[in-house]
Amino acid sequence: PATRADFEIAVICALPIEADAVHALFNRHWDDDGPPYDKAPGDPNAYSTGAIGRYNVVLAHMPGMGKASAAAVAASCRASFPSIKLALIVGVCGVVPFRPGSSGTAETVLGDVIVSDGVVQYDLGRRLPGQFVQKDTLLDTLGRPNTEIRALLAKL
Repeated sequence: PATRADFEIAVICALPIEADAVHALFNRHWDDDGPPYDKAPGDPNAYSTGAIGRYNVVLAHMPGMGKASAAAVAASCRASFPSIKLALIVGVCGVVPFRPGSSGTAETVLGDVIVSDGVVQYDLGRRLPGQFVQKDTLLDTLGRPNTEIRALLAKL
């Protein structure tokens, strides 16, 4: 790739073991061919770049776990790599701890693959005495994936 604009896929990992697994999938490591691609001014992220198959991929290494860190990494990644069309959160940071409908008995563990057609912020709501009321109206959701992603999911 000639510039950062040639990358369309980003993978975001919170833990080094997760990033190592993604890095091992790279067929080519663009960072090995010379100095790494520059980044946008003010972008504090650390990146690895490479190719998986015919796709140029940027791997963003998060400085720590959590929603705030993930949001900051994603925003800076988008500024440095403006052509990103698909961003994947890979690892245990990207899922809920228990599978829906399992009554808290089926734990999600490292190695499980979860494909979703949407994002649910399960901790958004109001704490009332003795209960938590989740906000789940249309205006409270994070929106649905774009048409291209929904078409890909329909193909699976």
